[in-house]
Amino acid sequence: MPVRKLLVASQKSGIGKTTTSINLAAAAALAGTRVLLLDADPLSNVSTALHLGSHPFRRPLRQSGVDLPGVLVCDVLPGLDVLSPYEAGACSDADLDDLLRLLNAPQFQASYGCLVVDAPPFLGANPGQLVGACDGYVIVMRAEPLAHRTLPAFLELVQRSRRDRPASLHGILLTLPEGEPPGGRWERELRGRLGARVFQEAIPYDEEAGLAVEKGLILTQTAPESPAGAPYHRLAAALHLADNPVPLKKAVGAAALAAAAALQPVGAGAPAHGPVRPASPVRTPVEEAPDETPDVESLDELDLPPRPSKPSMPSFANLRVAPPSLTLPAFNPPPAARAKLQPVPTGPEEEPSAPTAPKPGAAAPGGTLPWFVAVGLAVVVGVGLRFVHLPDFMLPVAVGLAVAAAVVLALRVLAATPEAPPKPLTVLAAPSPRKTKNVEKSDGRRDASARLASLTRNSPSGSYRRPRRK
Repeated sequence: MPVRKLLVASQKSGIGKTTTSINLAAAAALAGTRVLLLDADPLSNVSTALHLGSHPFRRPLRQSGVDLPGVLVCDVLPGLDVLSPYEAGACSDADLDDLLRLLNAPQFQASYGCLVVDAPPFLGANPGQLVGACDGYVIVMRAEPLAHRTLPAFLELVQRSRRDRPASLHGILLTLPEGEPPGGRWERELRGRLGARVFQEAIPYDEEAGLAVEKGLILTQTAPESPAGAPYHRLAAALHLADNPVPLKKAVGAAALAAAAALQPVGAGAPAHGPVRPASPVRTPVEEAPDETPDVESLDELDLPPRPSKPSMPSFANLRVAPPSLTLPAFNPPPAARAKLQPVPTGPEEEPSAPTAPKPGAAAPGGTLPWFVAVGLAVVVGVGLRFVHLPDFMLPVAVGLAVAAAVVLALRVLAATPEAPPKPLTVLAAPSPRKTKNVEKSDGRRDASARLASLTRNSPSGSYRRPRRK
């Protein structure tokens, strides 16, 4: 009978995926078959939860004759072995492919009855490896708001990773958060959305599960009748994980993997398998150029060209620079610039025309109606309302609108008064300086002599005679 291979996956971490893997594997082992639990999560959460770092039956694969990284711990409980590929160091994709090939060998089929794989969240970086190694998978989902949003993308990822392999979805297992009772709101919502895909068994919040993880124990072994332990036993039976019984007389250890590795070389001596990897480029030998360095004892024997002489640089030792002056020269524009500042008279055709104010009652340029047209429309509307039956509450509204329209019309008529045209702006030019003669300053004595000389020049010729007395 073939080995049952179950993949336990989830859309994100922290929802009980590792706890489900451990308890389903333990329930199958307690049911009478030997189970291998593969911790495929690079964080090695299974080894951390079960405190396998100090287990007495812990042994690396390389010490057991298998040239692959990983640690195998036998008889964690009777019939349950745990294999952690990432615990002893880095495990590449090629090493994980070799390990999965060994788990598919006939030697492994004869030694184990069930394989449970704890996958990383969202199946990790290479989903095709784990999906192709199992014949079915279970999705663990936390019953919380919007938990179903990423389910379509996850199912599409699994379908693309199958590659014509028989992996099928067994169902969706709901785990309830703290404070959510069985059959609560979020559980009912997810069951209504997902339908028959959800298992009838749901894992409630159980304090016994937390205590078991703290002590490194397994809930289905220490408390099989607890609220969370009993559903795991029923789910393992529903998945037929123990249908291939294997005697549990003696621990198998790494003998099955070593026997499979002897027939299928793995590690450094394994043949090329899996995806074709690009070959490294072949390097062709390049002929080295002969050394043209002359065989001389010293560099003095070489006929080197003379070194160019350095140009002499000017000396600035005796250069004296006067300090800058902070006094600005007086502004004295030339006569041509003064002529440009004279006011230029403008003709009547160049004078700006004053804006004309609109006449009261005329139509404004913005498209508004004259006041008498607005008054006429208001009269027509008022007479027309006389023949229209309006509710009582509309009368105050109509009166208010009419008053508001009248006020607005009055304000517009008053605002249309003509305004005085603005005075044209004149450009003031700087007056041109007039030429003045140099007038010598003189004192009062010189001024008196100058007036006397002018009077003498203006008087008639001849001597001055005094008039005779009669």
